[in-house]
Amino acid sequence: MIKENDLLLTRPSWITVNLDAIKQNAQTMLKYTGAKRLIGVVKANAYGHGDLAVSEALYEVGVHDFAVATIDEGVTLRQSFINKDVRIILLGVQDVSQVSVMVSNQLEPAVGTLKWLQEAVSMIPAGENLALQLAVDTGMGRMGVNSESELKRLYEFINANDKLLLSGVFTHFATADDGNQNYYHSQVQKFNKWVQAVGIPRKFWHLANSGSALWHTREIDTNTIRVGSVLYGFNPGAPLLSLPMALKPALTLKSKIGSVHQLQAGESVSYGATYTAQVPQWVATLPIGYADGYLRRMTGMKVLVDGHIEHVIGRVTMDQIVITLAHQYPVGQEVTLIGRDGDEEITIEDFAHYADTIPHEIVTIFGSRLPRVYE
Repeated sequence: MIKENDLLLTRPSWITVNLDAIKQNAQTMLKYTGAKRLIGVVKANAYGHGDLAVSEALYEVGVHDFAVATIDEGVTLRQSFINKDVRIILLGVQDVSQVSVMVSNQLEPAVGTLKWLQEAVSMIPAGENLALQLAVDTGMGRMGVNSESELKRLYEFINANDKLLLSGVFTHFATADDGNQNYYHSQVQKFNKWVQAVGIPRKFWHLANSGSALWHTREIDTNTIRVGSVLYGFNPGAPLLSLPMALKPALTLKSKIGSVHQLQAGESVSYGATYTAQVPQWVATLPIGYADGYLRRMTGMKVLVDGHIEHVIGRVTMDQIVITLAHQYPVGQEVTLIGRDGDEEITIEDFAHYADTIPHEIVTIFGSRLPRVYE
């Protein structure tokens, strides 16, 4: 695991991840919802925070269930927890031809068709079994059974085959983190009606994604919550909904000034010469660009230098950005792109709002050229 004081920053732009913040957020959500079990969603490299480091930190506070999107993510995680009691759920649609990989790595695929189950049974080695998550499509429209009768067929098929084990049943809410409450309630009603009619015990249910755990905890079963964004301390409902409790942001994005010079009046910076100085002014170049996930459309975004606000000027390029300076600063001066500096703060929600997107896209788009440093 990289520690900040051990890191040789040959290109000084990096992400710092506060693992204690992630632990604290998990405990906050368990207390707030009254849940007995938390499934930590660590897909997409733990939303850009680092799946292995995050999972190991969560394991330290009693989280033994994780969810990823792909088989590769699941295999990597299993290798990290090879001698520990950890369940790994595959949330996405999986190729049935990979059943042997799922069995050998104890991965639990989400299943939504009888055909998939029928093919899988013939591929499970003798004496082995495959644990399954039944996916119920109540309105997301991506995968899963979409009727009570279909759910019953799959449940009965699983119970009739000793190579198959039911490990969970879930649905995913399309509007848990926005204002469309009618649609949300229709999904809840479908799930409850179908699952209860089929007779799947409540111990298998997990409905509460981050949005549900935050804003609908009294409306659904929350004995088990399945959350991602709240672990990392950002608001999945931003900017429409406010958090009902405080979460601690885990990610900070920083860079260091690579060069400093003074623009004269009439001089321009970056491609297209879209910014021209009206008066003499100091500017600095930072070694970060859209190839790192600092989006091209972030021109004009604020950054923090020595506790005060500056701005990105000119076009964001592949590897560099240019920022304003109130006065001359030395090469190597630290600049905060996401995080706090003194009394000022730039949150992931601020960054996403400026980029006209959601926080999830921002944290998952930061690339591998940005080292993750763990506090």
